[in-house]
Amino acid sequence: MTQAELARKTGIRPATINEMYHELCERVNLEHLDLICEALQCDISDLLKYEPNLIKIVKKQ
Repeated sequence: MTQAELARKTGIRPATINEMYHELCERVNLEHLDLICEALQCDISDLLKYEPNLIKIVKKQ
């Protein structure tokens, strides 16, 4: 499926799809993820992978 087809199926702007594809977005809209999962008939775990930061941001008390 092309980016343009995904944009048409989901109603998400093509520029937004392109930013996601090229990993340029800083934030991801959860509604967009839901729409993409519906269009691709997949689970969110098929789209996202957790990679922990090398430097810990949250301090333990």
